Amino acid sequence: MAPSFRTKSCMTDNPPVRVGRISYMNVAPVYYGLNNGHKPPWMEMVCAPPSTLNAMLAAGELDVSPVSSAAYARHQNDWLLLPDLSISCFGEVMSVLLVSRSPLADLSGKRVILTRESATAAALTRYLLSSSGITPRYETGRIRCHRDLPADADAALVIGDAALNEKWRACFDHVRDLGSLWRERTGLPFVFALWAVRRSYAEARPEWVRAVVDQFRRSRCEGARNIQEIRCEASARLGIQTETCRRYYDRLHYSLDALQIRGLERFFAGLRREGLIPEPVTLSFFQDDRRLYAEGHAA
Repeated sequence: MAPSFRTKSCMTDNPPVRVGRISYMNVAPVYYGLNNGHKPPWMEMVCAPPSTLNAMLAAGELDVSPVSSAAYARHQNDWLLLPDLSISCFGEVMSVLLVSRSPLADLSGKRVILTRESATAAALTRYLLSSSGITPRYETGRIRCHRDLPADADAALVIGDAALNEKWRACFDHVRDLGSLWRERTGLPFVFALWAVRRSYAEARPEWVRAVVDQFRRSRCEGARNIQEIRCEASARLGIQTETCRRYYDRLHYSLDALQIRGLERFFAGLRREGLIPEPVTLSFFQDDRRLYAEGHAA
């Protein structure tokens, strides 16, 4: 049983748990309860883009955080995954787009701009093109609207809120949703992000990590009960129609079941096969290996 964290002596003796939050609307259902009066005093929240959170967790500046799936592949020895938490899709995701002036098959040798904000979206782009024999010249940049794409660039990866609130299909002849491309290729869900804890932190303070897991589960349940409010808030913040927000959140999944794990393992195997990561990836869960996690999830 996790200890009570609300006593003054406990708060005096222990520093807060530093927890990351992605600065996009896609995580709103997971953080709804925490953002609406249920964040305990022992939890300190840091909001930033995925790439920043990846770096902060790797540097020991965060204890628990959502991380890009591709970042986990590179830090698997240092991080453990929290069970039953992800940002996933099964087909169209709407917020991860490859926009192009040319058909994808014609991008070899062409200039393609990859976002620096999401390691997973960039790795997925590289994998989908490389495994199709397409070899562009990649550069890193930030594309927030169609005017950001240089005249001599042929394509760009656009993610997050920018992918939702700009009319990309009115500006580019070729717009492909990477969630859809992945499902066409594999028939599996795609996992963009996972929640991870530093292995050293989990070994030193397992009871605090259990408490964080419990807080996320409660907060996610609150988000599911208040999804209409979340849609309306996203609509107002991004300036897009509520119906678009409804479609968007209907496509996102925040669990991590056996089929999602298969999709994740397929992605990691593909990255390894294409030489995009240095070694095979093993999924290691906090307090659970895969067998125990699968049994608990099926119970």
